[in-house]
Amino acid sequence: MERRKFIRNLTIGTSVAALPIGVSAKNTLSNPAKKVRFGIITDVHNDVMHDGEYRLRSFLNAAKTKDLDFIIQLGDFCQPKEANKEFFDLFNNYPGIKYHVIGNHDFDAVNVPDKLSVVKNFYGLISTYYSFDAANFHFIVLDGNDENPKPWNGYHRYIGTKQQLWLKNDLKKTLKPTILFSHQSLEAKGGVANRKETRTIIENYTTKSGHPKVVACLSGHHHTDYLKSINKIPYIQINSMSYKWVGDKYKYTRFSKQIEENFPNLDKTCPYKEPLYTVLTLDSEQEVLHLEGKKTSFINPTPNELKIPGAEKMNPTITERNLKI
Repeated sequence: MERRKFIRNLTIGTSVAALPIGVSAKNTLSNPAKKVRFGIITDVHNDVMHDGEYRLRSFLNAAKTKDLDFIIQLGDFCQPKEANKEFFDLFNNYPGIKYHVIGNHDFDAVNVPDKLSVVKNFYGLISTYYSFDAANFHFIVLDGNDENPKPWNGYHRYIGTKQQLWLKNDLKKTLKPTILFSHQSLEAKGGVANRKETRTIIENYTTKSGHPKVVACLSGHHHTDYLKSINKIPYIQINSMSYKWVGDKYKYTRFSKQIEENFPNLDKTCPYKEPLYTVLTLDSEQEVLHLEGKKTSFINPTPNELKIPGAEKMNPTITERNLKI
């Protein structure tokens, strides 16, 4: 479907800022089911990886065989440029409901002052932060790329005042257990700069029984398989679909001259042999969150073989998890 048609299908509502292709508010928000299952990918980095299309197709083909309520990508998907249109359309042509989270690298290659408009137009979003319901659950997508209020070097990683106010209002309105998505994490160094302030907002909204409305926060960005609980809320980092970044110091040429020339940052990664992705199931009756595990290996040489400090923590894995919510 052409992007113009995609944008025309977006629907604005009090809690839903953007709905995916061909989906009405009724069939998205009124599902009485007790369970919801959705597929997750993050950090594909099509502009870094030579085989991003293969990795995305692997996930989409698997998703089509599962009974999923929707799929979501958690950012650093592809730069908003014409060369990536076919790759972008692969995801958007998935025959089910799909959602986008915007990552910091999704602003790369945008050389105009109003980068946000370019990104929104490319991804077909009315807003880069929004919410939606599926089954008995509420879902919030945050944009961690707001401009930092203080002088800042590098990528912006901030939740601004306007977005904070929207988040408060959205959490106040919902009565459903809530899952929060962001690209940058809300608990780790290198994630959202004002993560503690954002966590305080989240923690202030509880159910009548005193439990946090937000039952889990999911992010990408760090290319790490990780779980940390803070004040009864689990923060889960989903591993990259593609690689671990190791930089210039440990770069290594693994592929043909043509591939390396076309993807000049590929040698600064330790690529995963097969793509990582997962399916998350939420069960409101059993009060359980289940994250499917998936494991692959590095394309040699591995971080350990390159003698990278902390190599033992670099694992091409998504750990299976069962959490009480």
